[in-house]
Amino acid sequence: MHRARALMAGVVLGVALVELVESSAAAGPAQALVALWKMDETSGSVMRDAVAGHHGTLHSVELGVSGFKGTAYGFTGSSYVSVPSAGDLNPGSANISITVHLKATNVPAMPDWDLIRKGQINSSGGEYKMEYQPSGQISCGFKGSGGYGELIAGPRVNDGQWHTVRCVKTSSSIQVVVDGQAFSKSANLGSIGNSASVVIGARPGSEFFRGTLDHASIRIG
Repeated sequence: MHRARALMAGVVLGVALVELVESSAAAGPAQALVALWKMDETSGSVMRDAVAGHHGTLHSVELGVSGFKGTAYGFTGSSYVSVPSAGDLNPGSANISITVHLKATNVPAMPDWDLIRKGQINSSGGEYKMEYQPSGQISCGFKGSGGYGELIAGPRVNDGQWHTVRCVKTSSSIQVVVDGQAFSKSANLGSIGNSASVVIGARPGSEFFRGTLDHASIRIG
């Protein structure tokens, strides 16, 4: 094969593999994709959900930033996205996986910056959240009917490179997954279901992320 064609075939195959990983059973073969925000809008104030109509409202988000795939969202320290609550965004007692692609160089002061959350520690029905710690690591926290569990783990991700980060809760554990490398701890947290919005990039109102996010998704089942 001609070298240029071979290189192009490799690029196309690489993109196809990335799509396959994002939509495959890496988060569990029985899990349903309930929301996928590609974050590829370049104008307007709406973040589109490619799966189930869970569209969000953009607040001070930079659009059209170079992304993990295509374009992404830039978060400046006052940016966030809010997605209205819906029943299928609550896992109940089922497994849940929250995934996003992240690029950052800055790290937060105490306590942390929020990446994705639904609910807070005092919310009726519990919470799930992904946060970015002062250590440059990712943390995953879940509060259910059986209690609260949190895990800070994995390599630092504040190196200006793209990283795929995931938080997972099962019936018996929670996991932080960074670029396919999983770290876990035992936890039996029960059921999670609240009426809070899904917020991306802030708590909200505080703990605003600074960096770039792309292709966020939630799987449940």
